[in-house]
Amino acid sequence: MSIEQIKSFEQSLDREMQSRDVFNMSAPSVLRDAFGIISMADSRPDANGLASTLRRGLNIALPSLIRGGTSGKESDIGTVIEDLTFLSHYYLIREYLHYTYTSPRSLSWRFEETHISIEFSDPSIPRQFSQGRNAMLLDGIEMHRRGVENSEIKGLLRGKEEYGDSKHIREAFESTLAEARVRTRLKFDLLDAASAEISLKGYSYESFRRVYEYLLAKALYHRYFARANSTWPSFQFPKDKLAEELAVGTELADSEIRSILGDLTYSSNEKLQPMYFNIVDHPALPEFLMTAESIIDDDIPAHLLRVQASRDPNWFLSRISNPLGDQFVDRLASMFEACGFFVQKNVQLAAVDPKAPDIDLLVVSREATLGYYVFAIEAKATLPAYWAKDYLRALNNGGLSKAFDQVNNVLKALGTEAGMNLLAERILSLDPEPLSDGHIVLKSLIVTSQNSGMFFEEKSSQCAIIDYRTLGQMVAASDGDVVYINQMLKAVREAPLPEIAKVSVEVEGLSVTYDVVTDSDPVFFPSHEWKSASLDVQVARDFFENGGSRQNPWE
Repeated sequence: MSIEQIKSFEQSLDREMQSRDVFNMSAPSVLRDAFGIISMADSRPDANGLASTLRRGLNIALPSLIRGGTSGKESDIGTVIEDLTFLSHYYLIREYLHYTYTSPRSLSWRFEETHISIEFSDPSIPRQFSQGRNAMLLDGIEMHRRGVENSEIKGLLRGKEEYGDSKHIREAFESTLAEARVRTRLKFDLLDAASAEISLKGYSYESFRRVYEYLLAKALYHRYFARANSTWPSFQFPKDKLAEELAVGTELADSEIRSILGDLTYSSNEKLQPMYFNIVDHPALPEFLMTAESIIDDDIPAHLLRVQASRDPNWFLSRISNPLGDQFVDRLASMFEACGFFVQKNVQLAAVDPKAPDIDLLVVSREATLGYYVFAIEAKATLPAYWAKDYLRALNNGGLSKAFDQVNNVLKALGTEAGMNLLAERILSLDPEPLSDGHIVLKSLIVTSQNSGMFFEEKSSQCAIIDYRTLGQMVAASDGDVVYINQMLKAVREAPLPEIAKVSVEVEGLSVTYDVVTDSDPVFFPSHEWKSASLDVQVARDFFENGGSRQNPWE
């Protein structure tokens, strides 16, 4: 392959994209049809793949459609589906082009006379998407296990009207609002604990949270109604009435509501990518367009932070980045503390080496048969990625490369006599009943908000890197057993790569085949018994009764 061949193909791909009929139709008509089809597909379990495909295609079409007028013929559903399906291909191939240009060894391209083949070369890319999808599936299963969904709501709504102020509507909405609050607590919201003190640009984080919870409750209500009445959820909401409803429901000022909606809405003056937004506002339409499933399933708090960071990076860096990082470390600390580990945040190493970075989180396990097992965690609370350019930011200066450098510097500092003494002192100060002898085993670990080593295949084989959600699931299942956690970290790293499917599309007479990661059954972290069943105590008792010693635990 050559860069010239790839660029020539990219030009063909752009021409094929621009030739689609949806760009010559009435934009409001196309948008209504697209959102209607997606909403209908969302409501059918057998059509979820179609919904995802059409969403990707719509993200490509939106920049043109949002600025398009009402001229042109009315859209027809068949053409909309066909064109958005092609644009979904365009979306994914464009992602691969971005990866190829920035990280040339990510994918392999093979050019033949009438055929182009695009395959993953870097195994960290399919692993990232498979592992991220698995974490989301397990989170969804956990929500179901906790009984978050209220099956009684459907009984309230079956055979009733969807809008108005009737008793069944009020009761159902109160239930969905309660569910929305639980979902918000369970979702990945790093600024949750600090929400009262954080000011975003134009409004407080607490105000945004109230609007988000109300929108989530509204989406849940319409989804329940659709399921109860065998239809699909509403996707059109009158603009003024939605703003008024939010003002009444949240008791916030109209100006604040409109400012928040502005950051959640993709409109004709928006320069950012459409995938950061869950609401669409076309100037020729009297209503907002949004689907219930995107409001329910997407991480809208992270979307909002990405929007604010993109619009004013310096402001975001000075006002939000530090609280974001602090909250991330707090979440990690709470996760380990809940399983019986000792933790200490922001352990300074300046007394050992003035140039050494702090340890973001020290996690200590008291092991009666060994001494202490320690995780030195480097935490990276980067905003979650939504398309190729976001993922590729990990390669920027100050990205994940810096995290690996910081881990090496921490280990270098702790490898000195002064560093070992400092580590022992910190560990013993955390233990109410410190051991008088034994060993300290140290393991470094990089924990991120999302990245599990994407683009860092070689480095991540030397220092484990894992996303917060996956780590949380394995720590919760571990019952405080570090052996289990290490086994699961190894299992995730050494697991077979996800199954890859070949997808084909025609581009200006060329047959193009490219790799995609297929859906698969969730990979569970089996529930483990250790501390709760006092197995740690039993193992220690057997160890010492059989002549074991902490001085020589491996004999």
